[in-house]
Amino acid sequence: MKGIICEEVGEPFKIVDNLDVPEPSSDQLLVKSIYMALNPVDGLMRSSGVLVQEWPLGLGVDVGGVVVKVGENAASMFKVGDYVCGSTRLGNRGYNGGQEYLLMDVKVTIPKPKNISLVEAATIGVGLETAALSLFDCLDVELPNLQEVLEDKYAPEKKDEWAIVQGGSSSVGKFAVQLFNICGYKVMASCSASSVPLVKKQGAEAVFDYKKPIEEQVKDVLNITKGKVHRVFDAAASGDAFAKVLFKGLPKEGPKLFCSTNTWSGITDFEGGKTKIVELGQIGRPSAEHINARIFEYIPVFVALFEQGGKLFPPPYDLVGRGGFEDALEAHQYQQKGAGKANKVVAKIQDE
Repeated sequence: MKGIICEEVGEPFKIVDNLDVPEPSSDQLLVKSIYMALNPVDGLMRSSGVLVQEWPLGLGVDVGGVVVKVGENAASMFKVGDYVCGSTRLGNRGYNGGQEYLLMDVKVTIPKPKNISLVEAATIGVGLETAALSLFDCLDVELPNLQEVLEDKYAPEKKDEWAIVQGGSSSVGKFAVQLFNICGYKVMASCSASSVPLVKKQGAEAVFDYKKPIEEQVKDVLNITKGKVHRVFDAAASGDAFAKVLFKGLPKEGPKLFCSTNTWSGITDFEGGKTKIVELGQIGRPSAEHINARIFEYIPVFVALFEQGGKLFPPPYDLVGRGGFEDALEAHQYQQKGAGKANKVVAKIQDE
């Protein structure tokens, strides 16, 4: 089959036509890739080898597609013809959206919400799953009650508390803003001036400019929140510099919880707070039992939040080209040079 691969670390991605169609295990699905969304991690894996388990490396870990084969243990959850989406395993052969067919692990596969298109579904995996792990597994935010969401009775009490999201216009940040808002928190997010309308559309009540000196950012946050902040999520992987200064300015009482997507700086607890690092990179692997179990728990809530009144909604996106592997390769380059700005970048791989 056709696909896009990188043979060795540092080499460019290229189109090949000699890949084997993978065979799903009992807990997997074989999915025909229709749309692939791009992420910064695609270029990071290619250039550095980070998260790569085996070469050649395939392109694309966010996918929207249709099930064509179902493993024995997966048959109770999915059937041939179902539309699915989500983040696939990173750095393993056979799990990439940039090929005709790919494997998806059933526990971390999202059924396409009925009220969004397949191309929109391709945009949600990495961003939504990372944001959810950050809030519900790291920052002690209570997961919405599934039955209440399904019955349209989920209405959490509005909290007199602000949650801070750094990188509010990023893929992860946009979903973090939405989820905090859904769970009853007031949200203040950092972004550039050009992204203010987008971030406020996600549900942020206030924004601050990350380009300012940190002391000025913190001053802006404290002026708006009056110090009623217990949770800070660094969706931009910028590190702990901002949160350290902010935590110094907060009242001593109450928790100070910090979560970051920065996995490489060795961030630990600081200023009387608690730090946790969120890492989606192990998703789907048998060794990642905790991550897989959490995502499995979240998935029905995700789908219900999309379908019941549109409480969740997909991010804006740029669809590059008209379809095919040449356009998919162009979409990767488009994303890597930042042409999509705050939009998710998507390519159509093939027709259904």
